[in-house]
Amino acid sequence: MRTIIKNTTAFIGENFDRYNGIDILIEDELIKKIGKNIEASNKDEVLNCKDFFVTPGFVNAHFHPSQQLNRALGVGLSHDEQMDLLHASDRIKKPDDKYWLSYMAVLEGLKAGTTCFYSVGSEIETQIKVYNNLGIRAACTLIPKDIEANEKDELVRAKTWDAKERIKTAEEFHKKYHSNLVRVHFGIATVRYASDELILGMQKLAEKYDVYFHMHAAEGNEYVTAVQKRTSDRPVEHLYKIGALNHRVSLAHMTKLTKEEIKYLVEKKVHVVHCPRANSYVAVGVCPVKELFDAGVNVCLGSDAAINNNSNRVLSDAHAAFDKLADKYERADIIDYLTLFKMLTINGAKAMGLEKKIGTIEEGKNADLVLWSKNDYPFIPGFNLLADLIFADDGCMAHTVFINGKKILENYKSTMMNEEELKQQAKAIAVRYYSLFKEQVSKNL
Repeated sequence: MRTIIKNTTAFIGENFDRYNGIDILIEDELIKKIGKNIEASNKDEVLNCKDFFVTPGFVNAHFHPSQQLNRALGVGLSHDEQMDLLHASDRIKKPDDKYWLSYMAVLEGLKAGTTCFYSVGSEIETQIKVYNNLGIRAACTLIPKDIEANEKDELVRAKTWDAKERIKTAEEFHKKYHSNLVRVHFGIATVRYASDELILGMQKLAEKYDVYFHMHAAEGNEYVTAVQKRTSDRPVEHLYKIGALNHRVSLAHMTKLTKEEIKYLVEKKVHVVHCPRANSYVAVGVCPVKELFDAGVNVCLGSDAAINNNSNRVLSDAHAAFDKLADKYERADIIDYLTLFKMLTINGAKAMGLEKKIGTIEEGKNADLVLWSKNDYPFIPGFNLLADLIFADDGCMAHTVFINGKKILENYKSTMMNEEELKQQAKAIAVRYYSLFKEQVSKNL
């Protein structure tokens, strides 16, 4: 099966060099050839794309699709207050609630150019099904807790598991569900609520199966203080001391870091996921992105969750990352748009161990490509299309998306699912859920 994208503008390689009037040949799952005037046979699908430009798909390196039901219900709450709301509301959700609303979260990201999600949660079987049904690339990662939040009222405590049981379950999920497109990685929620046994057990599985490990870390002063109280160490410091930092590890948020902890990240080649809008939404501080880049740390982007972002578009987090840095240093040149674009693409791929497969447009890589219409408002006049994508973020919608060589989105709509039916299903669930939320959750918090 071959598709030729003809006469387009494309951004090629890790430097995203612009080529006009270029063709891209997709054969099966791969980018087979990039060049001028690629010959087509009668059996090939040929797309005349002179009015389009092509980029690699974006990587959302920290994403909670199952939290979609609490979108906009936690506005103005602190991080801990939002987590209390989330854990209390989980008691009234049915498994199907998270399943159907996860489609909404994932499709929102897809329509803004995301082709790969580092997808996390305490339950991942429904997530795996959603990504497979939509044909979208993901690494689904179980992030459990095994330490009870005894300092909190029982109503708002997160569910905990036995460490050995969760490690066993995570391995079973990997054996059952792991595939080329929808991978199963390993992780934990936080150092605050995870024992060393759970952390190291999950990391051993990541090494055993040659995949990656993901978790939240250093997310605000309250989090850091709680970890210090339990372990006598700061979060990253503790991970370093127990031997839990390595090149497979990516850590989300990371707003509270010392210079010494940054040295640990560099030494162990750890990846950092910056979630600028989510961090602002719950006021947990600013990730020291400049210091991390200056030290040589790989930094990418994540949207986190609708409960603490109100959006699932990681593209918009590139713009937010720029704003935070420019405001902090009062310099317009503190980070350039190409670096922001790398954070959206190849840097995220590196954090998932997928840089040889995705993240750039190169021959031999998987065909995870996004076609943007030059006739859409954000791209007129179109002098700098990559800058347009980043700084006109909310107006940018993907016209066509290929993932693994397959057309997943066409003319702004999913080719895999009936979107209107999905919306109606999600709306019906939302009506029932919100009624229960008002009766059983919000008035008790």
